[in-house]
Amino acid sequence: MVASIISVLSFNFLFTELYYTLLAYRADYPITFFIMLIVAIITSTLMSNVKEEAMIANLREKRIEALYRSNRKLLQAENKKQVTDFSGESLVKILNKDVMICLAKDNILEEENIYYKKNTKIKDMFISYIDKEAMKYSFNQKIPCGLGTNYYKNIKNYYYPIKGQNKIIGINLNDENRLTNTEKILLESISVQTALAIERENLFEKNRKVSLEAERERLRGNLLRSISHDLRTPLTSILGSVSTIIDNNEVLDGETKKELLKNIYDDTVWISQSFENILSMTRIDEGRLKLNKKIEIVDEIVVEAVSRVKKFSKSHNINLSLPEDIILINADGLLIEQVLVNLIQNAVRYTPKNSNINIKIIKDINYIAFEVEDNGCGISKENIENIFERFYTKTKSNQGEQRGIGLGLAICK
Repeated sequence: MVASIISVLSFNFLFTELYYTLLAYRADYPITFFIMLIVAIITSTLMSNVKEEAMIANLREKRIEALYRSNRKLLQAENKKQVTDFSGESLVKILNKDVMICLAKDNILEEENIYYKKNTKIKDMFISYIDKEAMKYSFNQKIPCGLGTNYYKNIKNYYYPIKGQNKIIGINLNDENRLTNTEKILLESISVQTALAIERENLFEKNRKVSLEAERERLRGNLLRSISHDLRTPLTSILGSVSTIIDNNEVLDGETKKELLKNIYDDTVWISQSFENILSMTRIDEGRLKLNKKIEIVDEIVVEAVSRVKKFSKSHNINLSLPEDIILINADGLLIEQVLVNLIQNAVRYTPKNSNINIKIIKDINYIAFEVEDNGCGISKENIENIFERFYTKTKSNQGEQRGIGLGLAICK
């Protein structure tokens, strides 16, 4: 309005007779000037309204964009900690204020997560006694409190509970920098997104635990069935051999006794190895298998693995091909040895007597490869994709069907 009045007076002063005065030469000039003034005021008012609408539209666009970015980030979160971090970082960018998100467990507020805006690191802004009380009140009563509310209004922070979740959002404010209605709407919208994301993670965690428990029960059932089925045969053989020796000790010749004792020995070794694999798989499932990595000599690992297998298999020719240089690796020697033992035992189990088993160490620039090679019947194409599955024992050898629990290669993997 001031600009409109000044523009009309300037027009009269510069462009109408008498020039350079505010006196009107003609009687119709005041009417003209009045109409000009009305038009200028109406035009400026309309332009002001257009600018205000544009500003509101721009603000809404920024709000929607901020909510979209926040929601997209929350969808990418893989756990509740990431949900909290993404929410805090989004609020700092949107509100340009320091933000605190406090977690709660069993309805008790725990450690605060503070997200600072640029150039601020005031660590004690949320930890005063009155702030702690305000947080508890907001959390328990499920209502906002702090600056700009009717509760704890003398503090400089604003606390907003995430409804339906055990969390609370705190925002550092002052008398000149209160939250606007638009910012409160954004805060509420992001808190709803955060609540949904946390609920999603809670459901995912519950489903994961249920799935793990179901998988554990399935594996336990398979293990019991496998043990009861596969151990029955060697135990029956041992029982038969022992009873034969006891009942016919006087009439059996030395060669027959030796053969029966060898059968007992072989079956006992097989049971011992099976239980060793079962215990290893149990440690893996329960997370009790810890890596003990240290500098190991490759030759010693391979020689120890071969010596363990040779105790129980003297009918195969195991050949070693070791590099001339001493190779050092940073690994868990016992676990690598267990892998080699299982691979060599498979080679022994699925190849004819007196066949060759070749073990090679291949040194490359970036890795060391352990290779176990035999001249058995190989693995059929339909079985090749399943050999690392637990309890999978459908492979046949030149010696016929081979018994096994089916854990050796699963442990290797």
